Amino acid sequence: MKFIKTFEELSPEVYRRAADLRSEDGDPYGTVDDLRRHADNIESGNFPSNHLLYYAFDWDDNILNMTTVIHMEHLVDGEWIPEDVSTSQFAEVRNDKDNWRILGGDPELAFSEFRDNGPRGDVAFLEDVKESISSGKFGPAWDDFTECLSNGSLFAIITARGHEGPSMRKGVEWIIDNELSEEQLYSMYNNLLKFAYLFKDETEYPRLLKGQPSKDRLVSLYLDNCDFVGVSAPSRGGSPANPEKAKEDALMEFKYKINNFAEKLGFDAKVGFSDDDLGNVKHIEDLVDNLHHEQFSRIKEIVVKGTKNPENITKKIRTFEEYSPAVLNTMPNAAMSGGMNSQNPFETRTIQQSNLLSKLSKEIFGKHESKRKKKK
Repeated sequence: MKFIKTFEELSPEVYRRAADLRSEDGDPYGTVDDLRRHADNIESGNFPSNHLLYYAFDWDDNILNMTTVIHMEHLVDGEWIPEDVSTSQFAEVRNDKDNWRILGGDPELAFSEFRDNGPRGDVAFLEDVKESISSGKFGPAWDDFTECLSNGSLFAIITARGHEGPSMRKGVEWIIDNELSEEQLYSMYNNLLKFAYLFKDETEYPRLLKGQPSKDRLVSLYLDNCDFVGVSAPSRGGSPANPEKAKEDALMEFKYKINNFAEKLGFDAKVGFSDDDLGNVKHIEDLVDNLHHEQFSRIKEIVVKGTKNPENITKKIRTFEEYSPAVLNTMPNAAMSGGMNSQNPFETRTIQQSNLLSKLSKEIFGKHESKRKKKK
């Protein structure tokens, strides 16, 4: 599959020619003015800095306020009464040993809804994703997550849950199929095509996303390269004695992987991590403070966001060094919300328009090139 060069490599004349060609066709998509504005932006240098951006997310009370419950016992009037609590409630009562305890003193029983071997089997996570979304229980990082998906950025889900990766992936696939808008799906697929080109994938992928999005070959390949980690899953040894350390290990594995991806392309990278648990956030902040750049030579910035209070999201940024120019910006909105560059609406709009213009230009030039060949 042939791709046009990325935006910075094309001259303004190329986009003006594309505008003229689209105008000849009657401007069916109303993009002639955008193409000409894009040419003006190239001349004026109005382009954002380029980098690869990757995400790592905790799930519960961060992406979604899940309806999954922990089976507990509550001391009421001297009697222990079975009582189910939400994850946010559990965070508040877990250390009140005088009045609360896990059901039967058995972690497997208490947290059975958070594993694939509970009463609902390996569909428990998917069912709770559907229920939480239908109830509007979106977490403070929901917009970050859907932005990540719509831009085809690699991500890691790192949760204390005990589900295996395939079970959590089903939940994300359902979100892609049912919650992303047509515009977001178009953006995701367009970016994935660019990544396929950059990584020299010679597979002939369709130019347009059709059918069930999550079953598409390229989308499936994208999710194959993302991490779905339940640190309490049997494949990782079951419930860890130190969940914070287990999450750190998973995050380090993800960083090594994305650093290698960036190294292969000769690009620089940013990584964003968000979690609602203050203990986990502090642990990751300390980890970031003590990282040596030699470990991740291509990662130039790490952002850690604490989402415990959605009205007062904390943010810690560690920058290792200045960015070196890269070829491609992978993110139409190059930020975790409020995190990196999202406060610049002009920049965001410019990148989003660039993604659209890429496809339109390819269509235009490909179409007219085909006409010329037929004439010959």
